[in-house]
Amino acid sequence: MFTAEPDDEVFVDVFRQVARGSLDSETIADITAMGEEGTARDDLEFYLGCPGKREWWRLVHTPEGGLLGFAIPSRTPYGPNVGHLGVIPEMRGRRHIDDILTHITRFHAGEGAQRITATTAAANAPMANAFLRGGYRVSEIRVILAAPTA
Repeated sequence: MFTAEPDDEVFVDVFRQVARGSLDSETIADITAMGEEGTARDDLEFYLGCPGKREWWRLVHTPEGGLLGFAIPSRTPYGPNVGHLGVIPEMRGRRHIDDILTHITRFHAGEGAQRITATTAAANAPMANAFLRGGYRVSEIRVILAAPTA
């Protein structure tokens, strides 16, 4: 079940939960630098600043009402984007991510999108595989270089 949730603080809590055990290298680095709370608030601010609309965001629940994660269809300056999606740790490994990705894809398609972009870290094989299962194809590879820390 995909439900609207206007309270940003609820999303901060779900961002925090989803970040735990993430395979995304940027999320891991952010947690190390800012902690879970700081990372969750940084994610909130980032997605609020994207060209997508806040009212598109959804929490995802099981049919029984248990929390699964969230779906954030968004936009870049160039067009529709998957934005951010996640499953809380205790619900991972059951392919719920496929349902969330399908929701975001259908949302954008329903808005007339001809092309939807998405990104994930190379180390995040479960997400990369979900994109492939969802019909997405690799069109670019972005490399993020960082200076060594002392």
